[in-house]
Amino acid sequence: MEFLRRHYEKIVLCLVLLGLAAAAIWMRMAIERVRGSLAPPTEAPRKGKVVAMAPIDLSADEATLAQVTNPPVIALSGDHNLFNPVTWKMKSDGTLLKITKTGPSALVVSNITKLYTTIAYDHASGGGSGVYVMAVQQHSDPQHPSHPIEEYAKKDQKMRSGLYILRDVKGDADNPSELDLELTQTGETVAVTTNKPYEWVDSCIADLRYEPESKPYSKVHVNDPLVLDGEQYKIVEITTNAVRIQFNRTTKVTEIKWK
Repeated sequence: MEFLRRHYEKIVLCLVLLGLAAAAIWMRMAIERVRGSLAPPTEAPRKGKVVAMAPIDLSADEATLAQVTNPPVIALSGDHNLFNPVTWKMKSDGTLLKITKTGPSALVVSNITKLYTTIAYDHASGGGSGVYVMAVQQHSDPQHPSHPIEEYAKKDQKMRSGLYILRDVKGDADNPSELDLELTQTGETVAVTTNKPYEWVDSCIADLRYEPESKPYSKVHVNDPLVLDGEQYKIVEITTNAVRIQFNRTTKVTEIKWK
C-alpha cells in the first residue's frame, strides 16, 4: 500500500499512455479496414468479347450550337418592311406605285452638261492702235449665259471680265498670228488665234428626276432650290459625274452619282 501511495501518479500516467497507444493502434487498423473497402476490386476482368457502345447522334445538338454561336445578321435597312414601311402612291393612270426611297436618295441624274468659258480673238482695231477685239462667253455668268460679250484688249491691261491679261502679240500688229494671254485665276499663259479660241469647263448643269412624284428638274444649277415631299433642299455642287444636294434643316449632304 505504501508503494501505491508513493507511486500512484506514475501508475495513472502509465495507464493513460497505455490507453493512448491502444487507441492509436485501433485507429490505424480502422483506417486500413476502410481503405481496403474503398479500393477498386483487384479481381481480374472476365474474359470474353467486349461490345463497343454505339456512338450517340449529336447532329441536332451540333446544329443548334452552330446557330447559337453564329447568329444570322439582322438587316435593319434595305428592301424588307419590318423597320422600313413602304409607301404606295396612286399614279395618274390609277395604278399603284411602290415607293421604296424618298428624299434626295430617290433622285435620279438623267444628264449632266458641261458649261464652258470661252475666250476668242475676233479682230484688231487697226491703225497700229494695239487694241484687239475679244469675244468672251461665260455660261456660268447669270447676266450673259448664252451670248458672248465683246471687250477690247490692250497689252498688259486687265480686262473688264477679269479673266485674263494680254501679255504678248505675235506677228503683224494689225493681223497677229497669235495672242498670248495670262489667266488671272491660275497665272497660266495660253495662246489664242483667229481659228483657235481658249476654253475650259467652269461649271455644270444637271437634269434630275424625282421618281416618287415622277417630277423632272431640268437644267438645274448650283444653289438652285429643290422641294422634295414638302422639304426644302439646295444643290451645293455639280461635277461631271455627280450632284450633291443639301437638306436645309440639317445641312446633311447627299451625293447622287450619274450612271
